[in-house]
Amino acid sequence: MTRSAPGNSLEPRFGPLFNGSSFRHHDEAVIGDMDVSGALVNASFRSTPWAAEEAETASGRTAANILFVSESNVCRSVLAQAIMQQLLDEAGLAHCVHCESKGTRDYNLGDGPEPAVVRVAQEQGIRLPDGFAARQMDHEADIVQFDLVLVMDKYTAADVLREVSVYDTINKGGNYSLKVRRLGEFHPGLQGSTDPDGQDINDPLYGNVGGEEEQIAVTRAVLDIRAACEGCLRFLQQVQRNAGSEDSFRISLKEAVNGMKTLEWLVPPMLQQR
Repeated sequence: MTRSAPGNSLEPRFGPLFNGSSFRHHDEAVIGDMDVSGALVNASFRSTPWAAEEAETASGRTAANILFVSESNVCRSVLAQAIMQQLLDEAGLAHCVHCESKGTRDYNLGDGPEPAVVRVAQEQGIRLPDGFAARQMDHEADIVQFDLVLVMDKYTAADVLREVSVYDTINKGGNYSLKVRRLGEFHPGLQGSTDPDGQDINDPLYGNVGGEEEQIAVTRAVLDIRAACEGCLRFLQQVQRNAGSEDSFRISLKEAVNGMKTLEWLVPPMLQQR
């Protein structure tokens, strides 16, 4: 696979079909007198991170960006964004770290947080972002722009890594997959779990039909998210101590993330390191 020209966000995964001494394109279904239309492979394309990398280099930013990701961005991820932002404000780290949230699917684009989320946030003293509207993750740009991508469970991790792991084969120095972590990794009660699902923060709205049961489920999720965000804050405070200065914070975070182990069990088998 060759690098595309700067600004070009597409790269072919398959080349033209070779026929004897000449190349034939995939849309040519006949070679000589033989119809091979049923045997041809249509070209498919993957976006690449090159344009985002160039824009990121030009930005010269020193603050770190953290992205919280759930399935639809109307419950867990927006709660995590709000909780983490409050913790950063209280710890005096808001100038070093910027938080956002997005979803992997387009179910609720433009919607605000679910009503149950709003109610629990009010009860728990959580300040949800003003004018919040759900957004979908842009893998090509976001995996470059954000220094840490914190997903809620194995399903959102798989959605993200399905695309991001391909970028690691395009730009081998990007270490993109290393940025993708489960938020539960920072939860003191979930750290070190050997259960593949043990560090998941499950969707409290899944299977619920409203009422008190839903309210209780969202409250439990908030407690887990808060504990994980507090653990993440301790991690960031250690990053700050290692950095020594504000200008080095993002570099120090990158070094810490690069020292982590990739969530290889979530990466497609053909892309796993052997």
